[in-house]
Amino acid sequence: MQNNSGSSTVDFNLVTTYLDKLFTGEANLTREGKAYATDPVVFTQDRAYNASVHSTVQGGGGYFQVTTSDVPTPIQATVTSATGRNTIVSQFIDNLPISRTFMEDQQLSSVAKAVKDRGMAWAATRDRNAFNVIALGFTSQTTIDGATLYSDTHTNQDGDTVDNKETGSLTDDNLNTLINSLRKQLAQSGYIAGYEPDYLLTPVALHRTGIAVAKSVLRAGSGNNDVNYWSEAFPGMKVVYSPFLDTTSSTAYFVGSKNNGVTRFDRESFSSTLVPWQNQANDMYLYKMRSREAVDSIYYNGTAGSTGTT
Repeated sequence: MQNNSGSSTVDFNLVTTYLDKLFTGEANLTREGKAYATDPVVFTQDRAYNASVHSTVQGGGGYFQVTTSDVPTPIQATVTSATGRNTIVSQFIDNLPISRTFMEDQQLSSVAKAVKDRGMAWAATRDRNAFNVIALGFTSQTTIDGATLYSDTHTNQDGDTVDNKETGSLTDDNLNTLINSLRKQLAQSGYIAGYEPDYLLTPVALHRTGIAVAKSVLRAGSGNNDVNYWSEAFPGMKVVYSPFLDTTSSTAYFVGSKNNGVTRFDRESFSSTLVPWQNQANDMYLYKMRSREAVDSIYYNGTAGSTGTT
């Protein structure tokens, strides 16, 4: 808007809305076959209400009693709870300076690419933060029982040892071994929970192999005309990849069910503020971008992984 002196007046609401649309439009782009931190199948989605999240799991009790009596026997297995786990919420912060003269002259197109780039960078930061939890699951990322996320020696609250780690490379037979491990996995209370594979997650390097193994019409890598068990029986098991797994391992892969123990806590969704140039020593507008969230492996349930090394 031009005033009598020929200069323009900035409508902060309109400008902020315009910049936010550019940012969120780029940040929310999705592509077929790619996994994201916001995927409710790969990551259980939850809310955080403070700067940290305190979690625990409860188990014990096992299977229901099988009886012909109307009244259960008074002897019950002890119900126990794990020592709490504290997950610290991280803040994603970035500030984009915008020239006062560009803003005053309504040359917003000059910053469109920069804002779109920041949107891509925010999404990449969010996803890297989330998938690092899975990528480090064989080494340093632990669960509430103190074992690594993918381990031969998990202990549930019923006292059972649970194994959700394999080592075989991604082939039809080895995927079968990993999924069978998931299906037989014991819950915290000691019963077989009946987990089924809702996703197969791979690094970029293995996505093509994952598609061939799990989605081909006929059995992958076989000269026989066998119907592919995975594509026939589990067409709903999606095969997705994340480039943030490759830097840790290009051979590891993972399967899991919905509502598994790897959880993303959303504390503050993306928000922005446009700070006037009058508040800055360098006469620049400042587009401030913020969000807060955390991803943690609370427990092992509902997921299994293979290092893919043998």
